[in-house]
Amino acid sequence: MDITLDLGDISKFVGRYSLGKDNGMGSLHFLRIKIPAGRISAGNLFEIANISREYGRGYAEITDRQDIHLHWIDGDKALEVFERLYKLGYTTDMCGQGFPGACYGDVRNIVSCPLGGKVNDFDASEYAVKLTSFFSGNPEYNDLPKKFKIGITACGSDCVRLGVNDLALIGIEKEGERGFVPLIGGGVGLTRPGPMLARNMAVFVPASRLFDFVKAVVGIHRDHTSRESKAMARFKNLVAAWGVDKVRKVVEDKIGELEDFTEPLNLGGDVHNGSGRQRDGRHYFTLPLVGGVLDADKLDRIAELSEMHGGGEIRLTPTQNVTFVDVEDVNALRSGLEKHFGLYDSEAFYNSIGCTSRFCGRTNDTHAKDMLGEFLGVLDKHGIKEDVRIHISGCINACGCHQVAHFGLVGKQIRRSNEIVQVYDLYTGGDSRKLKMAELYRDSLMPEEATGLFDEIMSRYRSSGKSLDEFLEVLNGVKA
Repeated sequence: MDITLDLGDISKFVGRYSLGKDNGMGSLHFLRIKIPAGRISAGNLFEIANISREYGRGYAEITDRQDIHLHWIDGDKALEVFERLYKLGYTTDMCGQGFPGACYGDVRNIVSCPLGGKVNDFDASEYAVKLTSFFSGNPEYNDLPKKFKIGITACGSDCVRLGVNDLALIGIEKEGERGFVPLIGGGVGLTRPGPMLARNMAVFVPASRLFDFVKAVVGIHRDHTSRESKAMARFKNLVAAWGVDKVRKVVEDKIGELEDFTEPLNLGGDVHNGSGRQRDGRHYFTLPLVGGVLDADKLDRIAELSEMHGGGEIRLTPTQNVTFVDVEDVNALRSGLEKHFGLYDSEAFYNSIGCTSRFCGRTNDTHAKDMLGEFLGVLDKHGIKEDVRIHISGCINACGCHQVAHFGLVGKQIRRSNEIVQVYDLYTGGDSRKLKMAELYRDSLMPEEATGLFDEIMSRYRSSGKSLDEFLEVLNGVKA
């Protein structure tokens, strides 16, 4: 495709589009396309499938922030791709790996409940869409010390892993007024001060003041988080240094006083798997995807089926799955999906995630998504269908949020017998819903050792007669 662009055209891409750096599978560049609130029309999905075919070898991934990830992007064709995305109304993450210092961070795609507005009438995803539009390409917020992640939900469950976000917003109703309780300072990578779950600010932010509140918090990150090095440049470092009370004071200096809110939040664990009924009597149906891996043809099938059996809208989920909404006949949709996809009846296939380490060069053979497939295979072998959550990160950056799952793996490379080998550390007992961090169970396992150990642990679990939470408490008490 020959697209001619003048300098005026190119200026519309500045601060809104960026190629990321890949270092594996022969890919030099990736695109992480922001899909606001994970909502995408069938028509737009068809076009992204075409972009994947033409520029990305027909491969695509759903990320755990409701983005679509394309790889093998030729830098010489970047402006062509940007133009195609611009016409769709989509932007990309502003990936800052190419800059040596703490600069040019942006507000990443704001994750929200994939069923916002469908299962309850407080639709927090609308705020995610508006905030994403405001921050994307906004020059006031395009040079943050480092990226800033926001999660928002009002469905009563932690379907977006609230605790791992720089800013998490929990929608509630207080005496008939809608608003949000914010948590701040989450981030589970090893940047300073280390893995940290978001802390409750214990305030109530009325929905009418949410926009100003979020701008104030992101502005504090921009103006006060350290730029001394990338390792010190996440917002959690400032929250750890200042404390929640000081952050609150500075926010209130900007936007006015906020009301205390100290009631327990009591979030549930529902992440809207399988099928269910919407408020309007129609249905939703979630298609599980191991590691979010798709190809262009499967993107087309998803778009086609959403038009045939729903309203032509698809929701991408924070667990790397696809949810069909406004479905009239669930059985007809299921029948159509079975021809192209695996439909699993295990909760673990819906709730487990794996990062894209094969492309960023952080792992050798066996990559994070491969390990996810191996671990899910162990559950299938033992007939375990309940909600066992497995999160796998390829490296200490913790893109797979391994610290907040029942079982987490994090990859690393070490020297053994004069060669560099791929190993994994196994963590157990985390739970994002309880803001509970997992504990290291065994370190430096070869991939086959990790799978074998997990097999042994699941065998013990099956015969224990205990609930998963009870079993994990015992397991963590007898670490070898």
